[in-house]
Amino acid sequence: MHSTNLTYLVARGLIASAVVVVCLFSSERVAQAQDASTPSPQLRRVQRLVDQLRAKLKIAEPVKVTLVPTNRLLMSVEPVKSGEPVKNGAKRNFRLNVEEEFVKGLSDDELRAAVAHELGHVWVFTHHPYLQTEQLANDIAMRLVSRDALVHLYDRVWSRRGTKGDLALFLGPQAQTQPQAGLAPSDAHRP
Repeated sequence: MHSTNLTYLVARGLIASAVVVVCLFSSERVAQAQDASTPSPQLRRVQRLVDQLRAKLKIAEPVKVTLVPTNRLLMSVEPVKSGEPVKNGAKRNFRLNVEEEFVKGLSDDELRAAVAHELGHVWVFTHHPYLQTEQLANDIAMRLVSRDALVHLYDRVWSRRGTKGDLALFLGPQAQTQPQAGLAPSDAHRP
């Protein structure tokens, strides 16, 4: 009887230990899942800006930000396939894929220019889907940010990639400056 009680106590102790281990493991998994579902500060920063600028451009379609470890374009937007065809009056969803390390290094002005550019693509897609160009996306972006902000952003992107592009292809020709007051147009450019 003594050995039966001992066996019973050992078995009961093992079961209790197993329950504690399972509970600890389960609570750790729940904590990890909660951490994964809590948006990072960078994700919240970009999503908040996307929502603000979307409203200014009157883009009705939702755009969800996703942070990714790498994106060869650094930031890119794409329509999300829902599996069902988009019917008259239905909204198409879009996803903005943002390389996490890239966005961490952007100032607020640079981020605003980058998001404005990507939302320019969404605007073009929803209004003129067959006219998708970088220059047209930038024309829409310049409703929200200055040309200089986009120039600065392109310089930042190109320096990160170790390349250089032609700004005129992406932003169109630079607007001519107005002649100074009191000078004839031919005198305005003389030193």
